[in-house]
Amino acid sequence: MNTLQKILTVTIWEYQRFFKIKNELIGIVVMIVMAAIGFFGTIYLLSENDEKQSVMVHQNLGNAITEKLSDTFEVKIINADEKENKIHQINESREGVLIERSENGFLVTSWKEPGQLDKIREILNNYALDNNLVLYDLSRSDFEQITQTAPLETQYLREDSERQRNTVAFIFSGFLLMAIFQGFAYQFTGITGEKQQKITEQIVSAIKPQMWMDGKILGITLTGLSSVVTYTIIGVLGGTLYFQFTGAGISSILPYLHLPTILLYLVFTLAGILMWNSFFAAIASIITDPNNSGKSSLMFLPTLFALLSFLVARDPDSAGAIFLSWFPLTSASAMPMRWVMTDLLWYETAGSWLVLSLTFYFFRILAARIFRVSILISGKEPTWQEVFGMLFSK
Repeated sequence: MNTLQKILTVTIWEYQRFFKIKNELIGIVVMIVMAAIGFFGTIYLLSENDEKQSVMVHQNLGNAITEKLSDTFEVKIINADEKENKIHQINESREGVLIERSENGFLVTSWKEPGQLDKIREILNNYALDNNLVLYDLSRSDFEQITQTAPLETQYLREDSERQRNTVAFIFSGFLLMAIFQGFAYQFTGITGEKQQKITEQIVSAIKPQMWMDGKILGITLTGLSSVVTYTIIGVLGGTLYFQFTGAGISSILPYLHLPTILLYLVFTLAGILMWNSFFAAIASIITDPNNSGKSSLMFLPTLFALLSFLVARDPDSAGAIFLSWFPLTSASAMPMRWVMTDLLWYETAGSWLVLSLTFYFFRILAARIFRVSILISGKEPTWQEVFGMLFSK
């Protein structure tokens, strides 16, 4: 077998080892069930909130305010003799709200801050505003005219479907995170498990460590991409059902299908997944016992860098955003985000992708060198000094 055939054999073996369509379908079913529970649970909770809440109103509040409160709440009017008894009941039961006048305005009494306090405040504020309008002989329209903000019109010279393109950007960033999380799990359990069981020692005698590592990286990358494709298909089907139920035309999704954006994200996402899987492979090759290794925490670094890339959305032309779009640990999602949010020269995206690809190449070489040495080490992990030395070994 030549080099390509050996790498392909390992790739297929790794892919079939981790990607199980049955498990994917079970995961999708669980996701649908959880989404349904969340959807109908939200509807149920909101339906409960639609019911009028009960409040007690002191008779000194006045009929005008009581009528306004009764539009939103179930109002029970109490007299002065009942006040102390009602406050005692609130203290004992830890339930109930009492509204009355005070020297400076209004007093709301409850065991703790009520959930409907904002609504009560809004009603009382509107009542006070109406009284002040009468006092100063102003109409509502006059008041709104006085307090209105300055009229502002906007004109943007960069005309495109930016909102739709931004949506595509965040969707692909989510796909990248999904594939990264899967690569983390598979590389960590796969390589560290093989090292502990010492089964790979027999394999490296028949295949070079670089071929073995390349096959593992490619196989696990294909596994992550397969999951992404699976969930994409489910998302498309879900979107189609949404359009059917809402009556919206399927053509409304066309502005989101901006082909240059999709192609750019595919290229950067693939390079990013390969780069991070190579990083995972290098770190997992260092670790001998995942239960006692201080280097295991490094496996969580990609999550931090992936989340940092979302800072580009705040200001894509800032110095920080430019750095994140070139830095290879964040550029996989940061550069495409900048591309959809601002104008870039062609060599910026090309240069960022080249740096990202070179980082992948560097990590895959490093992973194989660490693996070649550490697979033969028993009872100890390579030190950072030894790992640094492997960068220049052959």
